[in-house]
Amino acid sequence: MQDIIKKRKKSKSIFSIFKFIVFLFFFFTSVELFAQSYSKQSKIHFSAFPGFSNHTVDEISNHYKLSLNLTSGVTGSVSGIELALISNYNYEKFQGFQFAGFANVSGVHNKLNPKEKLENTFKGIQFAAITNKTFGNGTGVQISTFNTAASGFKGFQLGFLTNKSRYLEGAQIAGLINSSKIGMVGFQIAPLFNYSDGQTNGLQLGLFNYARTAGFGHEFTSLFNDTWQIGLINISKVNNGNQIGLINISGNNKGVPLGLLNVDASHGHLSFRSTDMFLSNVALGTGSRFFGNLLQFGYNFSISGLPIWGMAYGLEKEWSNPEKTKFLQINASLWQQKARDIKFLKGPKILRSELIYGFELTKLRDLEIGAAINYQLTAVENQEPSLFSMGSFFPGIVIGIQ
Repeated sequence: MQDIIKKRKKSKSIFSIFKFIVFLFFFFTSVELFAQSYSKQSKIHFSAFPGFSNHTVDEISNHYKLSLNLTSGVTGSVSGIELALISNYNYEKFQGFQFAGFANVSGVHNKLNPKEKLENTFKGIQFAAITNKTFGNGTGVQISTFNTAASGFKGFQLGFLTNKSRYLEGAQIAGLINSSKIGMVGFQIAPLFNYSDGQTNGLQLGLFNYARTAGFGHEFTSLFNDTWQIGLINISKVNNGNQIGLINISGNNKGVPLGLLNVDASHGHLSFRSTDMFLSNVALGTGSRFFGNLLQFGYNFSISGLPIWGMAYGLEKEWSNPEKTKFLQINASLWQQKARDIKFLKGPKILRSELIYGFELTKLRDLEIGAAINYQLTAVENQEPSLFSMGSFFPGIVIGIQ
């Protein structure tokens, strides 16, 4: 009896499987017939996965107003709305609103046929969890973890990690890095690094900023120009704008660098001097035509009554004649001196201002002669801060070679 019951259950299971197979056969056959009759006139694209849609294999050559993809969809182009749980893939271009769970890709034609590139391959809004990428020019908004425009991009890129474009007109805001290969007009904001390898006009705000040419150069460059780099380290080959950072580096700085250390390959000097405070003194001036930073190190090798050595940081301004044969410098520095048998930071602190006149001695060397005024901020018992000490205020001299 039990054997008969088991055989009946087994027969029912086999029959149920058979009915399901028959159902799938008729279902897929009806879908295929519907797709064949619908493919030529429809502007709507439905896709379960690439190759299985209401337009089957010719979907990559068609243009649609609406594309709905259960997993991923492949289309020729879309101007309207496209949604997918995984990815959207447009062979030519996309225009409108596009959403994907993972990735949106448009303009693949440019990658496969580089000799017949389409100029514009994206216009609208793209949103994806992982990446948005267009192989031509893009216009609009891209929001994803990684955003890429292989050509120019006009609009707004918001990348949770990175944004990348060949040329930018607009804004890039990223969690790590922004990159514009041949320049940008607008602003780049990223915690780590902003990069623009071309003409750059606007704002770069990040820990590290690089611009090949920052701002347009003109005779009236000032704090009111249109280009800013703000970060820990700012670098440019030519700077016509403002740099605000701990370290500002430029090959040719015609702008206004504001930082602890401003390095300019086209401006600056190295001077070897003797002063009333230190018989041996080295001064390094870096900056721009507006003003420079002055780093100094002094050492006394013979006079026991003076501090042993000292360091100073200051600002200086220089004027010179067109032939660069004469110059006038004015600077102000804060000196920390190392007194004998006393810790460095416990030594005398001197606020010092110098007026230095220089003229060409040879083609490679200039002679410096100057006067100084000093103010002693802190004193050390039985220690003279200078050869000419006369109280809190005392005069000074400068003689050197630049």
